[in-house]
Amino acid sequence: ATERSLQRRAFEQLLHSRDIFPVYQPIYSLRSGDVYGYEALSRFPDKRWFEGPQQLFAYAAEEGMIYGLDRLARERAIEGSAGLASGQKLFINMTAQIMNDPSFTPGQTLYLLERFGLSPHNVVFEITERSSFEDFGAAKKMFDHYRNQGYQIAIDDAGAGYSSLQSIVELQPDFIKIDRSLIHGIHLNAMKEQIVHTFTEFAAKMGISIVAEGIEEQEELQHMRDMGVDYAQGYLLGRPQPAIG
Repeated sequence: ATERSLQRRAFEQLLHSRDIFPVYQPIYSLRSGDVYGYEALSRFPDKRWFEGPQQLFAYAAEEGMIYGLDRLARERAIEGSAGLASGQKLFINMTAQIMNDPSFTPGQTLYLLERFGLSPHNVVFEITERSSFEDFGAAKKMFDHYRNQGYQIAIDDAGAGYSSLQSIVELQPDFIKIDRSLIHGIHLNAMKEQIVHTFTEFAAKMGISIVAEGIEEQEELQHMRDMGVDYAQGYLLGRPQPAIG
């Protein structure tokens, strides 16, 4: 109980001091070879109570404090986005539960963007596929509201869980980000190749762009090009960096 209390105090202090900082991983266009945009990833300096971002966000969800953490991560991502070119995209992670936040107001993000010289057209909200939607109708209504403002929507980690297809069908995203578990060693695995091929065929028919995550081998990258995948990110192309550019 004492350890749990100390962990909660550390979490609350992290929120209070805004002790989260973003790093940015480039996303490349496989057609032009240019940097299409950057995914903002959250990091924090003190690892005594949480090993990494995944553990931090899992703890926040368990304790009913995900809303404050999600909002802080989004704010910090925008605050650190100097260097983003006018035509580039900033991919920002968002939890599916955010719509249940009683204090959630969409205008906060717009206000922040204006402060830092960006517009909604620069932003893609990534909804992790591992998050569950309790109400797809409410989710679609919220995302339609965002789209009307100029934002775009991506389904993250596609292929890593059970609800990928339902999320895609119900939310009709602008991007599908294929989980790294399907990309790793795809040139050696006919099953993975067929699954990704199905995604790419479906996406092409529906006007959705595909982003391959976790590219670490040259063979994986070439395979994505050969399959007609639109965009890619991974350590082979660029590691997360503290600044854009």
